[in-house]
Amino acid sequence: MKRPYAAASHAALKAGLHERALELFKKGLSYQIGADEPVIRIYLRFSQHAYLHSQLDLLALDETYRSYLRSLVFRHEKNYQAAWEVIEWISDEALIPLKVEILCDMKKVEELIELSEAGVDVLSHLKVERKEALIRYMIRNHDSLRAERLIDSAEVDQKRLRTLFETESSHPVARFTWEAFRDTHLGMTEDPVPQDFPELAAKIKNLDATLQDTAHIHLINRFYDNPQYHRALNLNSVPHMKEKADLIQYIMIEALYTLKFDASLLGTPAAQLDMLFEYYHSGNRSTAVIRAIHQLLPDAKLTDSHIRSMRKMILYGTLDLYNERLIQMFREDKKAFTVFQYPALFLNTKINRTVDNFVYYHFTAKVREKIFRPLVTELVESTEKTTLPRYFVHYLERTRHRSFSSMCILVRHTYRRGDYKQVEKYINELIPDNQFRMRLYLAKFLYGFGEFEEALHEVKAAEKLTDQRAELYMHFIKIYRRLGDPENLLKYMDKMKAHYPKALSDREYEKAKAAYEKMNRN
Repeated sequence: MKRPYAAASHAALKAGLHERALELFKKGLSYQIGADEPVIRIYLRFSQHAYLHSQLDLLALDETYRSYLRSLVFRHEKNYQAAWEVIEWISDEALIPLKVEILCDMKKVEELIELSEAGVDVLSHLKVERKEALIRYMIRNHDSLRAERLIDSAEVDQKRLRTLFETESSHPVARFTWEAFRDTHLGMTEDPVPQDFPELAAKIKNLDATLQDTAHIHLINRFYDNPQYHRALNLNSVPHMKEKADLIQYIMIEALYTLKFDASLLGTPAAQLDMLFEYYHSGNRSTAVIRAIHQLLPDAKLTDSHIRSMRKMILYGTLDLYNERLIQMFREDKKAFTVFQYPALFLNTKINRTVDNFVYYHFTAKVREKIFRPLVTELVESTEKTTLPRYFVHYLERTRHRSFSSMCILVRHTYRRGDYKQVEKYINELIPDNQFRMRLYLAKFLYGFGEFEEALHEVKAAEKLTDQRAELYMHFIKIYRRLGDPENLLKYMDKMKAHYPKALSDREYEKAKAAYEKMNRN
């Protein structure tokens, strides 16, 4: 059972016990693609994506398994493109269920068909609601033949999907493209101009009820993005939909938020946001969709999914933080501030100053504390090099004496800015044992960035404080191994073997000894 490790790891991290949290995190992993990963899920539940990414950077994992876990994290972040790219070229069959899910998230029908033609039962890897959504999407985009082939190859829910297929494909909206409908039922060989709509409306009234509905749906979907047609559509086709909520599903999302549809037809603000965000994250980021999201956010009860989506919009630069209604929402909604409890917003140099300023000027000191405190917990293990924005750094400066984690991040930030004198001043404020911990902390990340000489400098400084610690020797061993220095490598292996014999395998020691002897012979 891995669940106890998951809960214990997360509790240790919240308590600031980073090494213990990492130890339990490693024990909580399944090390098997496709298996349940409660230790990943618990961190995702609290949107601690930065912590997960940093651990995946630092842990010694099989590369395919690492890519699988990273894809899970990206997908939860709503970063579907990154989730796909990290596993796209890995041929391991155990990744197929995740690949299918991500391709559905992105509405990538061509890639799903390629998998199907390669012998994969695509639909078997989806829950029944997603199967139905995919089949509907294909039929409504006039891709019925391939939708039927997917159903034919399905081993589960085939009867249910066939019934859905027959119902959906029989609807005139699915049976006819606009051009075919125009030619066959409207008797036109060219698209109408706005002035033709009064005459066209009279012609449509002579059709049977189902074909009338189809005509107006096609007109809306065809011309909604041309402002010259807006008045004609709002006078004729949009009113036709007023009592037909069941037909709204056939109308393009952009059209619903471009033309003057009755809001009561579209559902609650929260339900509309769910639909719009799903559409947005699949890659459809039109002006109409973004505008609609801004209009709906202040009126909706925000869910965790909405919060994650707003973060992605900020990162993409499509959420206007200075929209007056959004500012009011952040002030009044008790949950809205959690949007900013997200390290990426303070690490991304394109937007971190804007975010930092917004948090400082639009939230009270008490709320800023709630935003910054969990950021510190996650950023301690971050593998990013980025320097941090002004007001967050001020918070680190104020809290550095009561939080070792704050001091860690402040020292790394200051080091990255190149202010080495100030780094030494901060470290000298600490008691000797914490100075030692800080030197090794800094060395760990410099080593991770490939800055081995700089990491060695910090480890030597740590050695002056305490010269007999297993973790100290381990840092020397890692660095001298990467620097290709057999003499010093063996020197610290000898120390490790003398003081901590169980921390080093005989095989590692003999290998280092042989390399040293070979160097002397040469």
